[in-house]
Amino acid sequence: MKNKVRMHNSYTSSRVRRRRDLSHSSSNSILIWQSTVWRSRIIILLLLMGFLAVFIRAFYLQHLDVDTWKKRAITRYTETQPIPAARGKILDRNGEILAVSTLEFKVGIVPNRFSPNSKQINDFAKLIGKSPEDIIKKHQNSKKYFYISSGVNPNIKNQIKNLGVSGIEFEQIYQRNYPYKDAFSTLLGLTSETDKGQDGVEFAFDDQLRGVQGLRFIHVERGNIAFDEKILKEPAPGNDVHLSIDASMQSMVYKNALIAKHKHNAKSVSVVVVDSRSGDILAMVNAPAFDPGKRKNLSLDDIRNRSVTDSFEPGSTFKPFAIAAALDKGLVEPLTIIDTSPGYIKLNGEILRDFKPFGILSVSDVLAKSSNVGTVRVALKLNPSHMYDYYQTLGFGKSPNLPLGGLAKGRLSPWQSWDKVTRATISYGHGVSVSLAQLAQAYTVFARSGDLIPISLLKSNFKRRGIQVFSNESIMSVRFMLERASSSFGTGVKAQVDGFRIAGKTGTAQKAENGGYSKNRYIASFVGIAPLDNPRFVIAVMVDEPKGVRTGGQVAAPIFSKIASDALTRLQMSPNQPKQVLPKTAFLKSSSR
Repeated sequence: MKNKVRMHNSYTSSRVRRRRDLSHSSSNSILIWQSTVWRSRIIILLLLMGFLAVFIRAFYLQHLDVDTWKKRAITRYTETQPIPAARGKILDRNGEILAVSTLEFKVGIVPNRFSPNSKQINDFAKLIGKSPEDIIKKHQNSKKYFYISSGVNPNIKNQIKNLGVSGIEFEQIYQRNYPYKDAFSTLLGLTSETDKGQDGVEFAFDDQLRGVQGLRFIHVERGNIAFDEKILKEPAPGNDVHLSIDASMQSMVYKNALIAKHKHNAKSVSVVVVDSRSGDILAMVNAPAFDPGKRKNLSLDDIRNRSVTDSFEPGSTFKPFAIAAALDKGLVEPLTIIDTSPGYIKLNGEILRDFKPFGILSVSDVLAKSSNVGTVRVALKLNPSHMYDYYQTLGFGKSPNLPLGGLAKGRLSPWQSWDKVTRATISYGHGVSVSLAQLAQAYTVFARSGDLIPISLLKSNFKRRGIQVFSNESIMSVRFMLERASSSFGTGVKAQVDGFRIAGKTGTAQKAENGGYSKNRYIASFVGIAPLDNPRFVIAVMVDEPKGVRTGGQVAAPIFSKIASDALTRLQMSPNQPKQVLPKTAFLKSSSR
């Protein structure tokens, strides 16, 4: 019985313990579940709060702080930028540099980074050629990046960098320099701020001279300041251009032209020198000219190349062509007698005069004395269509084949429109207009064997073929006449060069004005050949509106003489003629027309 009671009590205790254990286990499970739920809720809440914060920030930036957002977008970005390329050099026939691009650097300042001490600001100012006060003032008045110097060379750039001043930046550029300054300015022209040719040779050969820009990838921040640069493409320099010009001769010719301009108080003086063997232009000068380093207030009148852009009535320098044509057609001979009495000729009611009566002259003397009447009588023997053909073949009425802008064609009306008066006046250079370059080119027929050699501004590496215009026999006769015209017997005595035979023709033409001719505005000219024995140069001179004396013989011929003398000396040619001794009255006897 006792055993049964123990067994019952033991069983009851066991059930109680199991119930307690089950109750405790259930409580723990509930606690664990409740804890997990709360953690999940907290995580979800935190995530929601994070998303909400991001949303609020985005909304703020997009809608409430637009200016700040824009400023940040502006102050830092990436871009590709071009790298400037060096422009090709312009060289003379001997390799002398006439125009060259040099590497320089623009100097800029970032205002909020620029804080030099007193010594640094003084040294910096000295290096860029400004006063410390100017730099400080500009810095204080500027909030954005600004340039303080338009260009310094690499050496100065390095010295500035060595100052250790923050906020100084450099931008690579190329500056165009012209070592010979105004002596070449009207021929070479100039370039723009963007390094493009604007006039003259710079414009004509711009495609060849201009280089190919490079490319760089950069990060840019405040004030367009670049950092973290990467070169994507290196720049390629432009090609060089070799001109036919001789720099030494050009300088000499310009000096003489400038002296003559001041001496005669002329509006301008132009000179063209041609190598008659090749057609190469050795000098093309205009005075006044301009300094390409001083471009402010330049006008088109300052920069134009008058030798090719301006046309004028050539006057008596045109007479040799009519005489040569008549000789070539067999209509006259050098000793054919021409009656110029009584010093004028009347055609269709028009009176054409000589400046003084000459009476009976040979054809040779007609040219030497520069008789208008004699030239007209010879020219009227020519068929007008033949006369026109000669003038056209000589290059008149059309632009010379030169790679320059603004080339004058001159004026040569069709022969069908010529009446007798027009035929007459054209023969002595009135009613027709030419450029000085055209006239120089045409005179190559007298320096050669009757063939015209086209003039060129580029150095020739091969022999050019001429265009036959006159027979050699006719040309030899005209050469003799032109030599007489340049002696004490003719109008061009002041063109003579000691020790050398020369030949040439003077010209004096009234300028066209209001449908007629001016009584006080003249063009004085001379075109000649030197030396006559073995021609090397054709030299054409034109003086526009000289004051005081105004004839070609008095004004232009002496310029030819000085230039020819210097040119022959440079060639080290030995004189082969004794110095001509002129009578005291030689210059008075010369008509100097």
